[in-house]
Amino acid sequence: MLYPNLHYYENESDAHNSGNHNVLKSLPLYKYYEELHNAIDTYNDQKLDVDCDYCTSNQESKSDEGSKLIKLCRGICGIIQDFDNFKKNCKQIPDEKLCPYINYWLLDYALTISNVNTHIDRFYSALAIISISKRNLWKKCSFKKYTLKKSIFDKKKILYEFTEIYDHIKEEFSHENNSNVKTYCKHIKENFRYFNSINEECINQNSCDYYDEYKKFKEKFNNPEVLNLIYEKCDYTKTPCAQGSNAEDDVPCLREKGNSFLYQIFGNDAENIINILLKVTTISAPILVLFVILFKFTPLGKNLNKIKQERKKSGHKKKEENIQDYMKNYAAHLDSEMKNRIHLGYHAT
Repeated sequence: MLYPNLHYYENESDAHNSGNHNVLKSLPLYKYYEELHNAIDTYNDQKLDVDCDYCTSNQESKSDEGSKLIKLCRGICGIIQDFDNFKKNCKQIPDEKLCPYINYWLLDYALTISNVNTHIDRFYSALAIISISKRNLWKKCSFKKYTLKKSIFDKKKILYEFTEIYDHIKEEFSHENNSNVKTYCKHIKENFRYFNSINEECINQNSCDYYDEYKKFKEKFNNPEVLNLIYEKCDYTKTPCAQGSNAEDDVPCLREKGNSFLYQIFGNDAENIINILLKVTTISAPILVLFVILFKFTPLGKNLNKIKQERKKSGHKKKEENIQDYMKNYAAHLDSEMKNRIHLGYHAT
């Protein structure tokens, strides 16, 4: 699995190919996710306590999803039974955050394996039994199962993660000549855009299952002090959102400061503008070459020059026939000539 998963970016392939992912994965939250992921393999390769056998007895092992959930369950069993050693690799994470973080990571991992309710229910039932074992060294943490569809849980997790990692990004802003600032700024812009894309779905506690995360996100990022820092460090300005309320007290959409006309045409991403202009140049260059050849080395060019010279001599200013009309007439003439030649060639044989 990728940490972080940037599937919600406006252009997901560019997000991963541009190296954004490699910069963001060095943030403490995603390093913790990586440690958890690696620990699953590590503890499955070791002989585990008999309590971990609940993982196998409580799950359907014949299916591919079942066998993967068993492996995940046994990995978690190994972590909680060896928690003191595991914790040494997670020093950047405050103790009070270790449990909430693993809960988001764990359900995301499980739902990636299977969205079948019976599989997920059995998985969490096994963890509940293992958690009350005497061998559990992490009794302060209980594994919470959210009864949500993967698509809904994704929204909850994205909002939660960004709210959590922003303070680390803010610290990065304080380092002079930080080459990763552009990536962090891009990540902020994408998360603000994403928030606005789901903004209208979440009005109150009853309207969406991620209201708590939504509310915390909004309270944090509609703060003028926070926004002014982002505007300054990222050289961004507020811009109308394609989706969302665009209210003054809401989280704004962002764009780089610059030519507002270009941004209105091509969108709010400077990299996207550059890519589009390069594509236009790539397409138009051969066309330009073709016209140069037509006007310089073919009868079309000679005829146009002849008309131009005649008009100069006669002082003719009337625009009864433009170049486009002439080109159409000339094309018809060529078509007629080709048909005549084919006709003559056919009868000659």
